[in-house]
Amino acid sequence: MLRKLYFRRTAILLMVFLFSMADLKFKALGGPLPIKLFEYKKVSQKAYFGAGSGYNLIVVQLESFQNFLVNLSVQGQEVTPNLNKLAAKSFYFPNVFSQIGRGNTSDAEFTSNTSIYPVGDPAMSSKYADRDLPSIAKLLHAKGYIANTFHVNEVSFWNRNRLYPALGFDKYYDKPYFKKEIFNRYGASDEELYTVAIEKLQSLHRNNKLFYAQLVTVSSHSPFNIPKASRRLKLNKDLNGKLLGNYLTAVNYADYALGTFIEKLKHAGLWDQSVLVVYGDHFGLSKKKYNPEKISQTFGIRYHKQISTLNIPLLIHLPGKHSGHRVELTGGQTDILPTVANIMGMDLKSLGFTAFGQDLLNVKHNTIGVRYYLPTGSFLNDEILFIPGKKGFEDGTATSIKSFKKIKNTAPYRSEYEKIIERMKQSDAYVKQLPVQLNG
Repeated sequence: MLRKLYFRRTAILLMVFLFSMADLKFKALGGPLPIKLFEYKKVSQKAYFGAGSGYNLIVVQLESFQNFLVNLSVQGQEVTPNLNKLAAKSFYFPNVFSQIGRGNTSDAEFTSNTSIYPVGDPAMSSKYADRDLPSIAKLLHAKGYIANTFHVNEVSFWNRNRLYPALGFDKYYDKPYFKKEIFNRYGASDEELYTVAIEKLQSLHRNNKLFYAQLVTVSSHSPFNIPKASRRLKLNKDLNGKLLGNYLTAVNYADYALGTFIEKLKHAGLWDQSVLVVYGDHFGLSKKKYNPEKISQTFGIRYHKQISTLNIPLLIHLPGKHSGHRVELTGGQTDILPTVANIMGMDLKSLGFTAFGQDLLNVKHNTIGVRYYLPTGSFLNDEILFIPGKKGFEDGTATSIKSFKKIKNTAPYRSEYEKIIERMKQSDAYVKQLPVQLNG
C-alpha cells in the first residue's frame, strides 16, 4: 500500500514538473500564457480534424452580407444562386452572428483571424495593429504556408498597412495591383479582385507553395450603387431604384462574382486543392434605415431587427466534399479560427493558442458575446438573444432566435450572461498585454 502511494505521489510530482517546464518554455518564447476558456476534446476524438491538412486555405469575406439572403428568391429570381449551390456542398452555418465594433469590416478581419473580441471602440486596427497578434497566418506559417491578403482599396484605409503585418500576412495586394476602374467608391470590382487573386495564387501553386489567401470584397458596400452593366437582377418598380432593391442588386452581383471565382479556381486546378471559407462581415440593412416589418412583407420572411440584422452566413467547403451539412449551432466570428484550425489539422490546446471562440464542428453548445451595436453583455446562444437593460441582467430582455418571441423567464440565463461578461474582459486583458512588435 505504501509503495503504491509512493509511486502515485512521484507520478503527480513529475506531472507538475513537466507542466511547469512547459509554462517556462512558453514564456521563454516571448508569448503570454494561454488562458483556459474551454475544455477541448482530445485530438483523436475531434470530428474533421485535419480534413484540410496539406491543402490551401482560401477565406472570402463578403461585404455587407446577411444570412437571410441565402436561398432567398425575389420576383422569381434567386438572389444568391452561387452561395446556394456552395451551401449544398459545404458545411453551412445559418446561425452565425457578426461581433464587430467600430472598425466594421476591419474588425471582422481582425476577429476571424485571431479569435479575439473587438473592444467595441476604437477599431482594433487602430488600437492593436502594433501588437504581435496570434493568428491563422502565424499558425499556418509553422506548417510552411505563405499568407497573402487582397483588398482593392488603399491599404492605409482602417490602418490595414499595419494590421496585415501584425496578423502575419507576408504580402498584401491593394489598390495599385488592380485596374483603375471605378466600380464603386472603393475602386475595382469583385471580379477584378478575383482575377488578380487567381493570378497570384496560381503562381504560388505552380511553385509548389501552400498558401493561405484572404480576399476582402467591397462591391456590395453601401450605398449599393453599382454600374448598370453589372446589374443582373430584374426588379419591378416596387424595388427597382429603391434602397432595398439596390441592396439586393449589389449582393446579387457579389454572388455572381463569387461564382466566377469558383470557376477560376476549378480552371486553375486549385478547387480540389483548397479549403474555401466564405462568410459575411456585417449587416447591410441597418435597423435605422430599414423597417423590419417592410423587409418581412416584401420578401415573405420573418425578419427581426436585431437577430436578423446581426445574422451572417458562414460556409466551409472541403476539397472533394460533394454533400452539404447544415450545422445549426450558434456561432460568431470568434469561432472561425478554432473551426478552421481543426480542419487544417492544428490542435490549439497542444499549441498553447488562446482562442475566445470554439470549434463549431466539435461542441454541442455555444454562447457568443456582442457589443458596440448592442449593449455590452449582450449574447446569443443556441436558444436566445439576450440584451441587458440599464440595470444589467435584472431588466434585460431575451428573445428566441428561432421564433423571435420574447422569453419571459430570463433567470436560467444569468450564468451565461456572467460568463460572457467575464470572457470579454479576459479577451480585452489578453490583447492589451500582447507584446508590441519591434517594427510596430
